[in-house]
Amino acid sequence: MKKRFGIAILVVGVIALLGFWMSPTKTPPPSPAPQPVAEAPATITPTNIPATNVVPPAPAPTNVAVVPVPTNAPVVTNSPDTNPPPATPIVVATPETNSIPVAPVVTNVPDTNPPPVVETFSASPTNAYSCSMVRNLLTDSFTNNLTDNQEWFYRFRAGYERADFGNAKNTWLLGIKLYYRPQSWRDDLKTGTNLIASLLIPDSFAVVEHAAIESLSDSGNPTTEDGVRVGVGFFWPWLNCCSKAPDDCPDGNLRFSLGPTVNGGVEESTTGSDMDLNWFGYGGMRLAASPDAFVEYAAGENGGLTGLHQQVVGEFPIYRKARSDFRYVVRGLWNTSATQNRDIYEVAVMVEFPFEAIEHPSNFRDLIPFIK
Repeated sequence: MKKRFGIAILVVGVIALLGFWMSPTKTPPPSPAPQPVAEAPATITPTNIPATNVVPPAPAPTNVAVVPVPTNAPVVTNSPDTNPPPATPIVVATPETNSIPVAPVVTNVPDTNPPPVVETFSASPTNAYSCSMVRNLLTDSFTNNLTDNQEWFYRFRAGYERADFGNAKNTWLLGIKLYYRPQSWRDDLKTGTNLIASLLIPDSFAVVEHAAIESLSDSGNPTTEDGVRVGVGFFWPWLNCCSKAPDDCPDGNLRFSLGPTVNGGVEESTTGSDMDLNWFGYGGMRLAASPDAFVEYAAGENGGLTGLHQQVVGEFPIYRKARSDFRYVVRGLWNTSATQNRDIYEVAVMVEFPFEAIEHPSNFRDLIPFIK
């Protein structure tokens, strides 16, 4: 019995002790406080950093208000420092009268009103000239050899000729042409007021070539044969005019001359066995351009024919590349006489170039049209 009573008292005591312990009037024992997450270690807190080691903020640009705001500074939850650093005042930069001017920053912003573009033209190469076809044919100022500024020049000529006088004859043409134009001599005489003497000084020319020769056979019939012609002539350019070249064709002036001319020479047939020289001589008027492209009307005699003959003869370049020493020339002749029942017709197409061009065989490609 006593044992049971003792157990009951022990149970009641335990219950009373638990009730006392769980009573609201009793403050529970303090639990260990957790470590604050936001608090930095004591070794890097601002309180441990001397104020003298604080890096001052970088100077702000001129004319810009600077308000330094620390963004990475930790939040201080400990007791305030006894000697806190002075608060940084807000500094507003003002322009200084004696400050060094700062160069403006250039940005690549497109200009809304760009300046007009001015096209400049430098001295173009010689192959950029845009002379017309006629000026390119009649003026030789773009070359070193075929030039109307030279007083003395000579050319090699070769081509094909067709003649008709009683019978048609096709033959090859080969020869040389020489020309002398003493223009500086005439100019000096004109400067010395000796105008009459300057008019008496002619241009001189000569030709030696293989060509078709017209003559009369022993029976008096007209015939055409292969032969050799040697001729000389003179031309007095009394009337002169010049057509000014455009701006895009420097030195491309067209020069025309009109005046009297005389020429003569000898012809010899190469098909016969006998040496039968035929002398000829003509005189008339010539219209020349720069200076050996010409058209002339003349009258005279031919030893191989009878009577007084009139003839129109002309030479004209038909193709030449700019700045080239090679050119194609066509020559035509019409000869008539009242004492003969047939007229003489000649047409020749030839190539002309100076002797110096033979030293550079690659220049012969200029004879092929449309190839640069």
